[in-house]
Amino acid sequence: MTKRILFILLFFINQAFSQDRNYSNPEKAIIEVFGKCYKDLEPIEGTINLIPEKENVRFCSLYQCVRGIGYAENKKEIESSILKRAVEITVRLYSEGTPVYLTYGMNSSSQADWDNEILTDDDKIVYISVAECIVSQSLIKISEAVNNATMELINNSKSVKQKNRTKEVSK
Repeated sequence: MTKRILFILLFFINQAFSQDRNYSNPEKAIIEVFGKCYKDLEPIEGTINLIPEKENVRFCSLYQCVRGIGYAENKKEIESSILKRAVEITVRLYSEGTPVYLTYGMNSSSQADWDNEILTDDDKIVYISVAECIVSQSLIKISEAVNNATMELINNSKSVKQKNRTKEVSK
């Protein structure tokens, strides 16, 4: 009897560890959305001397924008350019069907992971935590810029869909 139980236990352990390496939704959020690099975007002027050379930041992904904006906290023009780039990337992601919402604060990564696991909201928003406990002003700014752009795109889309439904009903 103990051999049978041991065999069954080993079988289930083997099944658990030899499954496909398909990413879970939270992992996809990080790898395929937050880290997605748009190679056609030019580096942001003025950032070459701002960020350590070995960092090699081109600001082609939201991750690079979030990571690099802290270096520009006291340089308003460069900070503004990074915020614009983050919004540009947000618009591209949205047009590809992936609206993004950046979160921060205590347990934000756990909450983002949980929200991404269920993905049942109508808007198919991908939540990404950018900071847990300590949040800089620059992270708050970039989160607000990205989130405002995402919500504006979603609301505009809903408004257009509503107008189209109204036209169809009145015909």
